[in-house]
Amino acid sequence: MKKTTLKKTLSFLLAVMLLAGTMLLTGCRSEPLVIKDSDTYIVIKTTQKAMGEETDMLLIDYMAKLKEKGELEFAISNGMITSINGIDNPADYSSCWMLYTSDEENANSAWGVVEYQGKQYGSAISGAETLKIKPDQLYIWVFKSFS
Repeated sequence: MKKTTLKKTLSFLLAVMLLAGTMLLTGCRSEPLVIKDSDTYIVIKTTQKAMGEETDMLLIDYMAKLKEKGELEFAISNGMITSINGIDNPADYSSCWMLYTSDEENANSAWGVVEYQGKQYGSAISGAETLKIKPDQLYIWVFKSFS
């Protein structure tokens, strides 16, 4: 084989390998499922991939998966989320974690709204232990003060 042909072949193979490596790295990166807009504003995105084969998954179960992966910390007591990422509801409940969602079937704007990326989302009609999630929705936890 001529030297020029060998150089061209090797250059081509190197280019293909670099392209394949770049595609692999790009494909491995995925958008985070938990977005910390601030310490008191946590956005959870649901995806079918993260939900797996589960069709009736509750928000609390999805959050537990995120907790196992180290993406989220939370505590729950008597059916109420009492802490997210180290921020606890005070004993007098003058502030607490409130849930909002993009899932219009499970939201009630009359109970309150929150804005995220220029859109308004209604208050969730049920808590994390009973709210059945859907893929490609947002579940937004906001630490609100009532005093």
